[in-house]
Amino acid sequence: MPGWRPIAKRASTTVVMVSLLPMAVFYTSLSLFGLRAAVLTTVGWYYAGLLLKVLRRKPVLAATMVGAGLLSIRAVITFLTGSAFIYFLQPVAGTLATATVFAATALAGRPILDRLAHEFCPIPADTATRLRDARFFARLSVVWSMTYFLNAAGTVWLLTTSSLTGFIVMKSVMSPALVIAAIVATYLLFRRTVRGQNVVVQWRHHQPWAGATT
Repeated sequence: MPGWRPIAKRASTTVVMVSLLPMAVFYTSLSLFGLRAAVLTTVGWYYAGLLLKVLRRKPVLAATMVGAGLLSIRAVITFLTGSAFIYFLQPVAGTLATATVFAATALAGRPILDRLAHEFCPIPADTATRLRDARFFARLSVVWSMTYFLNAAGTVWLLTTSSLTGFIVMKSVMSPALVIAAIVATYLLFRRTVRGQNVVVQWRHHQPWAGATT
C-alpha cells in the first residue's frame, strides 16, 4: 500500500475544513452580526472554497456541487424563518439518508462503500477482491451507518438540550470525534480481515498516492 501519511493528512485536513472551520466562521459571525449574517458568511465561505478550486484548476466533484445547492437551500429557509434550530436540523435528514443507504446496500449484498472506499484509500485490485470475499465492505457499512446514525441522534439531542453556543461547541467536537473513531474502527477491521486472508500489509512511504494530495 502507498504511504498512509498523505492519506492521514488529507483526512485531518478534511475534518478541519469541513467541520471545525465552518463552525468557527458561523459562531464568530453569529456573535458579531447575528444569525442571518452568520448564515450568509458560512455560505460565502463554502462558495469561496469552490471558486478557489476552480481557479487552481482542481476538479470539483458533483457531490460538492450538490452540497453547495443544499447549503444554499438551508440558507434561504433559515434567512426567511430566522431560526437557528431549523438551520442545524436540516442536515440531519441527509445524515439519516446516508446511514440508510450504507445499511440498505450492505443488506442487498452490494455495499456502496465498496466503491467509495477506493476514493479515500488506494486498494490494489487483488486485495479488494479478497476483501469482498471476506465481506469486509458489508461489515464496514455497519461501522459507518452506525456512525451516521449516532451523529444524527447526537445532533438532535444537542439541539433540544443545549443553547446555541453550547450546540456549536459540542457539535464541533462530536462530529470529528465520531469520524475519527470510525476511521480507527475501519483500520482495525481492515487489518483483522487481511490477516485472516494471510495478507501482510506494507506501507511504502516513499510511494505517495496522488489521490491523497490536497
